[in-house]
Amino acid sequence: MDGKKIVISENLEKLVFKLKNKADIFLVGGYVRNNLMGFCDTDVDLASELTPDELKQLLKYSDFKVVDKSKKLGTVLIKVEDEEFEHTTFRREEYDKSGKHCPELAEFVKDIREDAKRRDFTCNAIYYNLTHRRYVDIYSGTYDVQKRLVKCVETPEYVFDNDGVRILRMVRQACELGFNIDKHSYKVAKSMTYRLKDISGQRKLSELKLMLYADQKYSISKPKSHIRAMNLFNELKLFPLFYVPCDKVKLTMLKSVKLEDRFIALLIDIVNAVNPDCVEYFLKDLLGAKGLCVGKQAEDYIKIVCGYFDALNKRSNKEYFFKYFDYFNIIREYLKYTNKKLFEKYNFFYRYILNHKIPVRIKDLNINGNDIKKALPNIQDKNISTVLKSLLDEVFENALTNEKSELIKEVKKIGDFRNN
Repeated sequence: MDGKKIVISENLEKLVFKLKNKADIFLVGGYVRNNLMGFCDTDVDLASELTPDELKQLLKYSDFKVVDKSKKLGTVLIKVEDEEFEHTTFRREEYDKSGKHCPELAEFVKDIREDAKRRDFTCNAIYYNLTHRRYVDIYSGTYDVQKRLVKCVETPEYVFDNDGVRILRMVRQACELGFNIDKHSYKVAKSMTYRLKDISGQRKLSELKLMLYADQKYSISKPKSHIRAMNLFNELKLFPLFYVPCDKVKLTMLKSVKLEDRFIALLIDIVNAVNPDCVEYFLKDLLGAKGLCVGKQAEDYIKIVCGYFDALNKRSNKEYFFKYFDYFNIIREYLKYTNKKLFEKYNFFYRYILNHKIPVRIKDLNINGNDIKKALPNIQDKNISTVLKSLLDEVFENALTNEKSELIKEVKKIGDFRNN
């Protein structure tokens, strides 16, 4: 097959030369696809019939270091200087029906056709033989790249049944590359979204976050392709598979924001679509272990989104900034898109607090628990935080200054009052 010659690095040339007497080495995947489109900003993925152990032996006394990535799948990283190539042994896969969506059997083979069969879309299943400088295109992926089309390698039923995440990758890659989706692949995907039910929330979240920056992925990625991705979410009714109890989400905030954290913008749109009785409880379920499994960042997301809605509900300044001061610098970026007057109101107080160094957190006070113990030796530990909160209220209301001596006097007054 004729095609555009792929230019590779000097180190990759050396690697191919060292292995040429043992096996042909192939480029495969995004690197080949993108080169056909005239750019190459992606990782280098290699494939051959060589097993990890054979590669280690063949490169043992060379500058190339071979590191296992997945022994089961035959994937290693080949490192040299500041370059890294991922190599995978040709393999045949079999999936069980348990819902794990990972191969039950991964058998190393020498037949490139078996390796191509396990891949997802034709545009990702084009091989380039680096040893002989020619393309191997079993599924006519080159033709689909020219047509700018995402299409399943085998029947869509086979592709999506093996791994439901491929439905998400179909959406993501179409949006990142500006491709259309093959009509039959799309129709089958829509009927098989149930295959996402037993995919972990963390794995689904990873794909979702990549989609939210689809317009930033490649130099050719089109503006607002992340909006296209979320529109496809609505069309395919994927949101319920992401623990959102509604079929469609209106993308008001996501369309408004620029390059702030778009996941926060989507969360705001989701809350508006669901209209839960309690935003905080809803987000804890959505982002928690039984939902998207966001991890440590979940608390920050919850604070920011709750802070946004509490501002819309006109929560009092003291209550608001005691709870959300550390997050308001982010919250205001979303608030200004929705209600300019409320943005200006809360932003004025936020800047006032900053400029005048008004305490809004207990740690901002010029007194601590040890100081209170010295002033009130008989105070119980459980009451120290109550005293500190009381002092914080008074300083914020300007009934006290944040001077240590004055704060200690106030603590002693509290002690005298309790003793009397």
